[in-house]
Amino acid sequence: MSITTRNDRQLVNANSGWIFTLRDINDSPSRAAGIDNESEQKLRREGCNIIWNVGSTLKLKENPTLYTACTFFHRFYMVQSFKEYPLEVAALGCLFLAGKVEETPKKCRDVVNVAKEVLPDKFSSATLLQDVFQFERILLSTLGFDLNLENPYTFLMKYAKIFNIESTKKREIVQFAWTFLNDCAGTTLCLQYEPEIIAIAILQLGFKFHKMDMTTISYENKSDGSFWWDNFVEGMQNQHIDDVCHFALDYYENISRRSNTTMENGSALENMATSP
Repeated sequence: MSITTRNDRQLVNANSGWIFTLRDINDSPSRAAGIDNESEQKLRREGCNIIWNVGSTLKLKENPTLYTACTFFHRFYMVQSFKEYPLEVAALGCLFLAGKVEETPKKCRDVVNVAKEVLPDKFSSATLLQDVFQFERILLSTLGFDLNLENPYTFLMKYAKIFNIESTKKREIVQFAWTFLNDCAGTTLCLQYEPEIIAIAILQLGFKFHKMDMTTISYENKSDGSFWWDNFVEGMQNQHIDDVCHFALDYYENISRRSNTTMENGSALENMATSP
C-alpha cells in the first residue's frame, strides 16, 4: 500500500474520500451555522460519549461497533449541522446503524430503552423510537450509503504481531495504544487520517511511552534505513506519525486543562519525543 497526495491530504485507501483537511473541518456546516470550534468539538465528544455509554451497556465492543458508530457520527456532521440535527438522536441512530453494519445488531427499541435508562436526563421523549428510525434514513442518505469502513484496532493488532518482544511487554504496549484509540474516538482524528496511519502512529507512541529502543527491537523484514511501518504503508513520512501523536497528546492536554487536573503519567507523555 502506498501513499498518494490530493490537495495536501495523505491518502492510503479506498475510504480516503472521507478524509478531510483541517481547513475542511474548520469550515464544517456547524461552523457555517454559527457554532464555534470549541463548541463543535464539545458536541462531537458528547455524542460519542452517548454512543460509548449506551453501546457498552448493550455489551457492544469498541472494535468494531462503537468505533464505527463514532465514525458515522463524525462523518454525518461533516455534511450536516448540529443546529439542524441534535446530537442525542444522532448518536443513537449511528449506534443502531453501526450494529447492523458490523453484524452486532441490536433492536432499535433496546437501544432506546437503554438510552433512557442510563441517560434519563437526555432521553425522555415519547417519540424517541420513531425519531431514531427517521434519523437512520437521514444518516444513510447523508453518508451516501457508504457504510464500509476499517478501524485502527484491526490494524493495531496486525502490526503488533511483527515484533519479536516479550509477550507481557507487547500486551502492555498494545493496551496503551488501545486506550488511546478509545479516548480519541470522540475527536476528529478519524476524519483527518486513515486507520492505518492512526494505528501506526499510536503504536509507535506506545513504544516511546514504554521507552523501547526501536533500533534494538527485532521485527519481521527489518533492514537498515527502513522503518517497521514500511512493511505496511509505503512512503509514509515521520511527520505523519508526529502529527497524529501530537493530535492525541494535545487532546489529553486539553482535557486535563478543562478538568483542572493532571493527567496520569502526564509528565512522561508531555516530555516524550514522538519522532521515531
